Amino acid sequence: MPPLIAGVTLAVRRWGEGWGGWIGGFPWVAGPISFFIALEHGASFAASTINSALLGSVGTILFALVYSIVSSRLSWLPTVMISYVVFFIVALLSLGQSMSIAAAVGLNLVVLTAVLYFFPKPKAKTDFRKQPLYDIPLRMLAATFFVVAVTQAADYLGPTWSGILTPFPIMTSTLAVFTHAQQGSDAAIRILYGLLLAGYGFVAFLVGVAWLVPQMPIGVAYGLLTIGTMIINGITVRLIR
Repeated sequence: MPPLIAGVTLAVRRWGEGWGGWIGGFPWVAGPISFFIALEHGASFAASTINSALLGSVGTILFALVYSIVSSRLSWLPTVMISYVVFFIVALLSLGQSMSIAAAVGLNLVVLTAVLYFFPKPKAKTDFRKQPLYDIPLRMLAATFFVVAVTQAADYLGPTWSGILTPFPIMTSTLAVFTHAQQGSDAAIRILYGLLLAGYGFVAFLVGVAWLVPQMPIGVAYGLLTIGTMIINGITVRLIR
């Protein structure tokens, strides 16, 4: 996890918030969480979390939308707390819901497409500001803490909550908060839009966990899913552009 968050941060600085966010939207966090859940609890357990993960993904999409709207009015701390509340409201509403994978996928695609269409537009181009030396290490520490906490929570929460927390906006909130605090609301909106562009590949990744992981060696399955996610995101970003 630490090298991933550092790499995404450097990508943002090199290519801008939009492309950096798109790179950060790959399942760099949910993928390792799902992978370690599969290793520790078995392929069947990992696959059984996917229905809930797809519902949790809707919460992550709405987290990004709410953050982008509120960030222009409030500082990063109340903004991220309000956005977390929205995620957990969706999580609580999804508890006990019996929805097929096909229906959950359809819900994700509808919500994601609508949010991308109506996503707030940044008002001004932001100039990059040189960041302090502790910036990247602090991001790495924050993201790693959340990954470890969510992975360990699977021991006690069972497949439903483990699934809901798999798409918990760790990468999303880390990038949004640091960008908002350092570069302002408009830069945070750009990076969140880029993150959402990778949402189609993320949905495909989750579906692949349900279908492939129980059928083949865990390492092979997640390797194939990573490649497939890259291909899908490469196609969708060209279409959306």
